Amino acid sequence: MRPALQLLVRYAKAFEHRIVRPMTWRKWTSGRLARLTDREFLKLLSFDGSNDKFLADFQAKARLRFFFHPRNQKDFFLNLLTRTQAEDSILSDAQDVLENRFETLGSGKMELGNKIRWQQDFKSGKEWPLTASSSLDILDIEHSSDVKVPWELSRFHQVWWLGKAYWLTHNERYAEKFRDLILDWIENNPPGKGVNWVVAMEAAIRSANWIAGFYFFCESPSLQAEFWLKFLKGLYCHGCFIEGNIEYARQNGNHFLSDVVGLIFLGIFFQHTPFGDRWLRWGVRALADEMENQVYPDGVDYEKSTSYQRLVLELFYTPAILCMKNGIKMPGAFMERLEKMFEFVECYIRPDGSIPLMGDADDGRLFRFSMNDEINDHRHAVSVGAIMFERSDFKQAARKFYQDALWLLGGEGFETYQRLKGDIPTIVSQSFPLGGFYVMKNEHVHVAIDAGDIGMRGLGGHGHNDVLSFELWAEGEPVIVDSGTYAYTFDAVARQELRGTRAHNTIMVDRNEIATFSGLWRIEKDLTSPHVSRWQTSPQEDILEAEHHAYQSLMLPVLVRRRFTLDKPRLNLQISDTLEGVGKHLAESFLHFAPGILLSVEEGRRAIAKTKKARYSITADKGEFSMSETWFSPSYGVRERKKTLCLTFNADVPFTITLNIQRESVQE
Repeated sequence: MRPALQLLVRYAKAFEHRIVRPMTWRKWTSGRLARLTDREFLKLLSFDGSNDKFLADFQAKARLRFFFHPRNQKDFFLNLLTRTQAEDSILSDAQDVLENRFETLGSGKMELGNKIRWQQDFKSGKEWPLTASSSLDILDIEHSSDVKVPWELSRFHQVWWLGKAYWLTHNERYAEKFRDLILDWIENNPPGKGVNWVVAMEAAIRSANWIAGFYFFCESPSLQAEFWLKFLKGLYCHGCFIEGNIEYARQNGNHFLSDVVGLIFLGIFFQHTPFGDRWLRWGVRALADEMENQVYPDGVDYEKSTSYQRLVLELFYTPAILCMKNGIKMPGAFMERLEKMFEFVECYIRPDGSIPLMGDADDGRLFRFSMNDEINDHRHAVSVGAIMFERSDFKQAARKFYQDALWLLGGEGFETYQRLKGDIPTIVSQSFPLGGFYVMKNEHVHVAIDAGDIGMRGLGGHGHNDVLSFELWAEGEPVIVDSGTYAYTFDAVARQELRGTRAHNTIMVDRNEIATFSGLWRIEKDLTSPHVSRWQTSPQEDILEAEHHAYQSLMLPVLVRRRFTLDKPRLNLQISDTLEGVGKHLAESFLHFAPGILLSVEEGRRAIAKTKKARYSITADKGEFSMSETWFSPSYGVRERKKTLCLTFNADVPFTITLNIQRESVQE
């Protein structure tokens, strides 16, 4: 297709999805759904019998459409479940739900009382009115509120925690709690009103979790046909809302992808109906298109965030597995790039299971199988990849069989996992040049480097001003870390601070940002044009040379070139920054140390960092070190203090500053 025609098609789609469909939803569809009678809905389900028989008919049609069904409750399956999560932990998660006790986005466990207020950010107390969703100010930055709190609670991850306890115990109180939560949510969130009908992504994730609830509880004697009719009507409303409010954008991201996934789940669930068939066919096509659009051929998601890499990977592999279970084969090119996504995740996972926190992190998941999963452990995803692609190296990286794989791939998946060889692969450094990530590593050290653009083809999105930044993990613990994310809307100052240049382990020129922010998720323009001139790796030494052009826009332009040299046996990381151009410039090079590290400046150009296991010497050939306290956020809504070094040098360019981070000894 010619570029001009491609542009015309994009404009047409944008007009359809951002103007026509939302207007149709507001003016006509939402009202039609509010007036929809049970009899009219049953006709939409292609059911012509009496109301009391529809449930058996629907269950018979839908029984084999999901990852599991109550008839999978064999001793083998339940035995596997308790091997992946202790029974006490499963029952504890469910008990919290029974008592309306939730932990969301750094809140700590909080008692929400006898009745959940679905429109409320229970962390700040802010409550949105139950008015037309399109008229709500969901950001409300001035009042330090966070719309993600009611959204997260309304995603209904708690379905899994109740469902697992129900399968283990057959105690009907778990089924009754599921029913009560669903009915209460439906009653207090009429379609088109309130904060939970603002964006389609939330409706899509909620739909997928509600559908899981159907398969957990569909044979419960406590749940009558009257409830299931309301439940199915609620899901139909969700599908209509998603279809009418697709989050099509100039550069589609995880929101649009979530919408696609929601319609695939709903389409398969209702596939015997005309509307279900329509949702499914559109969703499958869009899923394949978005793999090509959002993911580079080397497997890196173009939003440039390790946390969103995991979410986007889940949003691709979960519906792909569901489609395959329903006889829908995904294109070969889709599966090839999906495998590459797993390879990238396998590479950035460190030997202890932790990950570098590059780019935004909002703890987003499609399914949360346990309330207390370690949010920064991505090995569960690799265990799924091990089975899907029969990769023994993925199995070794995962280290164990996770319940994610159990629920999505069942007992047969476990048998496949068991057949895979467990040989320990050679740990080698890897490059992902299209996505811009480079990983230097062996069993003792792991250096993750971002040498790519900011993200989303110039929009920024969930990428940070971290070009040529890095993280250093060594001898089983983090040493140099990214500052994390902490907040979106509830603390706009912290949001911009932690996505800024000085919050990363990179160099800043004349105190200018690498890119100028335009709002909380955009930049004005990405001028970095990063280029890698050398990538060389061996068992002894890795070298990366790269440059970016962000500071070419200064009145006195500057080119920034950085060289990383890792001596693996000696655990010595050397970083040389060269500034080329004209005039006199201030250079500031930042090093952010993990919380708990004891840091001291011995003299102007030498500092000592003491970790739990080792002592490191940090030296510079010019400039002067200063030390400060800054914030580190390990997950959304959580932060703690850390020590930061800043090496400052002011001189005429060209000049080069060289930093050495050398392990001196192992702590006793």
